[in-house]
Amino acid sequence: MKKLIIAISLIALFLSCTENSGKNSNPGKEVAFSFAFLTDVHMNSNNMDVSAAGLKQALEHAKSQNIDFVIFGGDLADLDHLQPQDSLRADSLMSVFKLAVTGSGVKAYLTIGNHDRYYTFNNEPDVSGSKFFEKYFGDTYYSFDHKGVHFVILNSVQINDSTGKYCVGPEQVEWLKSDLATISRETPLVVVTHVPFQSLYYPAMEGVVKDADMFSNFKEVWDILLDYNLKVILQGHQHLHEELLVNNTYFVTGGAVSAGWWGGPLLDTEEGYMLVRVDNEGNMSWNYIDYGWEAANKQENR
Repeated sequence: MKKLIIAISLIALFLSCTENSGKNSNPGKEVAFSFAFLTDVHMNSNNMDVSAAGLKQALEHAKSQNIDFVIFGGDLADLDHLQPQDSLRADSLMSVFKLAVTGSGVKAYLTIGNHDRYYTFNNEPDVSGSKFFEKYFGDTYYSFDHKGVHFVILNSVQINDSTGKYCVGPEQVEWLKSDLATISRETPLVVVTHVPFQSLYYPAMEGVVKDADMFSNFKEVWDILLDYNLKVILQGHQHLHEELLVNNTYFVTGGAVSAGWWGGPLLDTEEGYMLVRVDNEGNMSWNYIDYGWEAANKQENR
């Protein structure tokens, strides 16, 4: 186990010092399309103006990169702490977020994050916390195809009944198997999750190794994906730009549009998003883009 941790750490250190070219990418190949991965916006009623302006700036910057669409990696807004009597506030947050996205004119796909759960729906308790998200954005897990690439959006903030930890639930696992059975083993595959499969967040932040911010049955899901032409797993939740290569799988944690919750960088990760380029053979390259946001108290947070 120690050898594995050391190996992963060395890979992460190497990737942090280089611009990653992606799995099997070939610089000579023509770019077929690009998309942006924006995660952890954290629109909050206490910073509505700041977060709305930052989101619009990030979307405009991504749009300028000639992207076909954006994928949001979860934690769109901070809803999970709101009480039943706060339903108008919850509606306001999601409405402002949705208006910013639709106003950008960019096609968007949404992932549910832990902070996107609101435990009241139509004045009734909602144990899963997902119905409010579904009201605005539709299913919490789904797939779509774009120019020969298959994209899977997972709901990794379901709760394991026995452990209380995040998971991709049994019904969703069966759906994933059925969904992947509809594509060939050669089809390029991109998977998006809010809570990571793998991360070195705690070693970076606290100098300890723990799995508190990985979903509990990641190995079960990972094993399913390994049977396919998996190009990259895009992750959120951590607010750090992090890239791991393990067992021929790239785990790319996409920083955060809000960086340190709109207070400046988190460690050395600025406010930003991942720009992913896909060549005409389905191979991918990516880099983390600082879209130019400057927090008012940024210098104080360094």
